[in-house]
Amino acid sequence: MAAAMLLSAIYGYEPSYPYDNRIETVETAFDGMCEAAMPANFYVNTVPWLVHVPAWAPGAAWRRRANEIRAWRDRAINEPFEWTKSQMAANIASPSMLKNLLTNMATGAVPKHGIEEEEDMLRWVTGTIYATASDTVVSTIKTFILAMVLHPEVQKKAQDEIDRVLGGRLPELSDRHSLPYLTAIMKEVFRWRTSVPIGVPRRTLKEDVYKGYRIPKGSIVIMNTWAISHDPDIYPQPDKFKPERYLDPTLPKAPIFGLGRRDCPGANFAEATFFIMASTLLTVYSINPTPGKPYPEAKATNGALASHPLPFHSTLTPRSESRKRLMEQWIDN
Repeated sequence: MAAAMLLSAIYGYEPSYPYDNRIETVETAFDGMCEAAMPANFYVNTVPWLVHVPAWAPGAAWRRRANEIRAWRDRAINEPFEWTKSQMAANIASPSMLKNLLTNMATGAVPKHGIEEEEDMLRWVTGTIYATASDTVVSTIKTFILAMVLHPEVQKKAQDEIDRVLGGRLPELSDRHSLPYLTAIMKEVFRWRTSVPIGVPRRTLKEDVYKGYRIPKGSIVIMNTWAISHDPDIYPQPDKFKPERYLDPTLPKAPIFGLGRRDCPGANFAEATFFIMASTLLTVYSINPTPGKPYPEAKATNGALASHPLPFHSTLTPRSESRKRLMEQWIDN
């Protein structure tokens, strides 16, 4: 569902249900990029001269694996981009982020870097937003469902707020500011079990000194998002799921989308997608443990860039026949 929404919003592409090869391509590429982004998975990340080892050399299986990942990455970036361009050329493109960006580029002033470079930037920006958001949004929704199973009192309070504000209709993005408790739940889900516990590695372009620490030029710097999000001085009882903490407007959000000039370009899009999915789930369904199955634990995978809750059982039951029909109509449309 998340991948389908993203493909539609970014590229104007409506994927086939229940299987679509473009979704599989991006999932395979992103899994590979997460694997490659962890310094411990590839020695070349910490021993740069290994980049000169040929792929056929003994012990260079990592090089062949890197080539596979690169090929999948290029497919994931290029195929949907070229598809949207072909749809625009045929004048049949559906509304999308990429269509708007390409149209603005074509009708505006010539970019200072030139059309070709500007188009290449759009290719990578949209591809990066889709590739990263598709997996992290799925992880976040899994964590949200897990939290609702483990904390039925939180779920009930959020549903009461939704019912009071929406009056039985499905949510819209404009409802977000009218649902402060649900917004607090979203922020707490992001903080409690962040989908990216370790930030994307960065390399310093020049030497720097930060709070007395000398950081040499060329150093690999990795933000420990998990540690920041679980700092007890900022978030008391950090391992507890407590949405109420975010009803305090002075409490900072966890830096799950990174920091600085190179923070995640899809942050607003990811938050909007999460809001629509979470609010729709709570409007239509009750989320409960599955009878006869082990009770879920708040544990997650590790060893990769993106973290997911360990597999768990849950049951989504329509809250009423009228709400079930609302969802069926939304799917049909």
